[in-house]
Amino acid sequence: MIKASIIIPSYNRKIILKESLIPLFNQNYPKDKYEIVLVDDGSTDGTEEMVKSLPSPCRLKYLKNRERMGAPKTRNRGIKKAEGEFIIFTDSDVIVLSDFIEQHLNYHKKYKNAIVSGELIQISSLDEVGKKRKGILDISFSPFDTANVSVRKDFLLEVGLFDESFSAYGWQDIELGYRLIKRGLKRKKNRSALGYHYKGEKDSLDLNYLCEKERMRGISGALYYKKHPEFKVKLATQCNPLFAFAFIGKWVDEKEKGERFLEFAKKHKIGWLYSSLVKLTTYHYYLQGFRETIKKQGNK
Repeated sequence: MIKASIIIPSYNRKIILKESLIPLFNQNYPKDKYEIVLVDDGSTDGTEEMVKSLPSPCRLKYLKNRERMGAPKTRNRGIKKAEGEFIIFTDSDVIVLSDFIEQHLNYHKKYKNAIVSGELIQISSLDEVGKKRKGILDISFSPFDTANVSVRKDFLLEVGLFDESFSAYGWQDIELGYRLIKRGLKRKKNRSALGYHYKGEKDSLDLNYLCEKERMRGISGALYYKKHPEFKVKLATQCNPLFAFAFIGKWVDEKEKGERFLEFAKKHKIGWLYSSLVKLTTYHYYLQGFRETIKKQGNK
């Protein structure tokens, strides 16, 4: 009997995906009691060939979408094909330790009707894997962060899986978690269920990439609030205190002087100033995506 199914969506992450799969193959949990369900969202980088070349000591299901479907549909496809009593979600750029499955399932034995969240550590080098005190802890209040979370499959089916109308990046996992909590589940944090989230240079240095990512997250935030027009959701999607300073990010983005200021901070390695300006600029794009979507919804 399969006790746990690990769901991993992936798109064009062949190299880091391989690093993620190997420790999942080498779990100290019985190999006949868990499976890996890898859903490839139409990769074109040789992911399929790489996966098929790996010897897997546990059951590995490789599913490939013919065209890109997005995260909600991709994860839902994995859930529907999973045979485990419990679903453990992780991502193709997260590397876990050998007791990852055991840590999640131990908490499910201890706590009934639970969402079990593990701990994520941001890393920039694979050498940091296994070093809990190194790297940057992800400070997340999300009840359902699909980089490292688990829940009974029955509960997912009962509340309706991921909402596939969330086609843009962001909030779809939090929205599902919100429904699970309204169903009566309690979030339990197991800080020993470690995942090391590898951040590549593109994620940390490409300002255009970060801004577009935040604009997409703003669009999804508006959809989340439309679906659940409640105070808690309003706080989560609209009430970040730093949004009050997003006008600085708009100035940096639109004005030549602002761009020069950003370059000055980068050139002179004033890290706190550079990171603050980047963050405020991305907040400007988040609010842009949110407001544009709210306006469109109001015109329908």
